[in-house]
Amino acid sequence: MGPWAGSLLILLLQLSGGTQGDVLPAECSNSRDPGRIVGGQDAHAGRWPWQVSLRTRLQEHICGGSIIHPRWVLTAAHCFLESHNPWFYQIKVGGLSRYPTEPNTTITAISKIIIHPEYRQNWLSGDIALLQLDTPVQPSQATPVCLPEPQTALPNGTSCWVTGWGSTQERVLADTLQEVTVPLLDSETCEQLLHLEQPSLAGMQLIQDDMLCAGYGGGKKDSCQGDSGGPLVCSINHTWVQIGIVSWGFGCAKPNRPGVYTRVPFYTEWIHRTLNDSTHVHSASLGLLLVPLAVPLLGAL
Repeated sequence: MGPWAGSLLILLLQLSGGTQGDVLPAECSNSRDPGRIVGGQDAHAGRWPWQVSLRTRLQEHICGGSIIHPRWVLTAAHCFLESHNPWFYQIKVGGLSRYPTEPNTTITAISKIIIHPEYRQNWLSGDIALLQLDTPVQPSQATPVCLPEPQTALPNGTSCWVTGWGSTQERVLADTLQEVTVPLLDSETCEQLLHLEQPSLAGMQLIQDDMLCAGYGGGKKDSCQGDSGGPLVCSINHTWVQIGIVSWGFGCAKPNRPGVYTRVPFYTEWIHRTLNDSTHVHSASLGLLLVPLAVPLLGAL
């Protein structure tokens, strides 16, 4: 994901009051279908009803995200390298098109951006963020995705789905939401693959405890630039559960280069605490501009 570059007037936004925190919904994952995204296919309407598009005020798609609560979106921290100012961004809810003029969709403002406090741009650890929406999403517009329990672990080879409007070919974003299935990969194997033909990374541990990998040894199917922040979901007991967030990788869909995702179970408790704490204060809620110190070392998606 390459953050949108441009100038922006720094605006201070007032903190909204409130005495009660938000709680994750009891019902989630109401998909109509139980069953660059590179090598994927067009998604069908209603299949991924939690998918959203993170956009600039100029309506340029920059990242994906997922609705986890009528007032909250889950995405990646590195999507906000350009600015932490909520005014700079909007969320498009509903529909399959990347464009804002699609019928039956809603453009919603963001009132607060909460970046995980341990996010490190140079290594992408803690690559997770929560967005509080200015207006709650209505049930007719979208359905929250289910979150995993903290101890959730899936077997190596489990087939999961990743979705987004990212590049399907060289630097060309998809017009229609794409979906592709990818198998989960254990961290040790992923680490070994990512070090192949990378002598400069000798001795460095790339995959941290808060990351997971998914992809094919032969490549050809993967997430890509523009898919950042989007969900990796798996069917657990016939329920769609978000297990990962598109984070980073070496290129897209290359052999021996699986995609790397933020491991959502690692942060489930943090998500619950954040939603419950209505008094949570973060510099982003004040509309402060972030000046990135460095481009992510490994090239975020």
